[in-house]
Parts: sequence; structure tokens; C-alpha cells
Amino acid sequence: MPVLKVSLNVELDGQPVLGFPVIRRAVVDEVQQYEYEQAAHGDAVTFSAVPADQIAAIQLLILRPDQQVTLRLDGQTDAGIVLDADSILLILGATIDAGAGSSNAKLNNNSGATAVIRGLAGGT
Repeated sequence: MPVLKVSLNVELDGQPVLGFPVIRRAVVDEVQQYEYEQAAHGDAVTFSAVPADQIAAIQLLILRPDQQVTLRLDGQTDAGIVLDADSILLILGATIDAGAGSSNAKLNNNSGATAVIRGLAGGT
């Protein structure tokens, strides 16, 4: 089984923030790494699945878009989470499981430019 290690260091004005750094290990059944281009949809309602379709329940999700995108998780239908260009989203220790017929993680690219999406998903 794959073991993923995530190290997170946070500083404020060059000084460590209380409780950091944090190092976590996640043991998962499957891992999917991805780097792909997503064309701009031209609207705020068209969402495409993140290529993590082999994972029924995502327990670890990392996204790094180079354009502003909106993320919906676990069959979510509201506004979603807006990620700015060059942002990083890290979810560790969650269960994202939308169930049959729905995608666990979807993105909308309404930035007006093609977005390069890099990341990794792990789970069962």
C-alpha cells in the first residue's frame, strides 16, 4: 500500500507558527497523480471531474491550478471553493465520497484561459 508523507511548515515574519511544522503520513490503497489541461468553460456551471476516478473515497487531495478555478467536492452543488491561480489546496484525513453516479472532485475553469492542473489524490 502506498504511504504518502506530507510536511507542512508555517512561519509568520520568519518565526514558526505554534503547532508547526506538521508531518503526516497517510496509508492509502490507491494513488493517482495528475497534470492536465482544462480548457476554459466560459461559464460558472460546467464542472469536469478531476482525474481521480479510480479512487472511490478520496482521503488525500492536493490541487495546484495555474489559473483561478472553482472546486466542488463530494457531489456538492452550491458555489464551491474558489482557488486562485498558483494556489495550493491540501486536504488530508478526509472522506470525500460522492457515491454512485457522481464525481468526488470537480473543477470549473471560468478564468478565460486554459488551466494546468497538477495534483494528487489518494484513498480507497
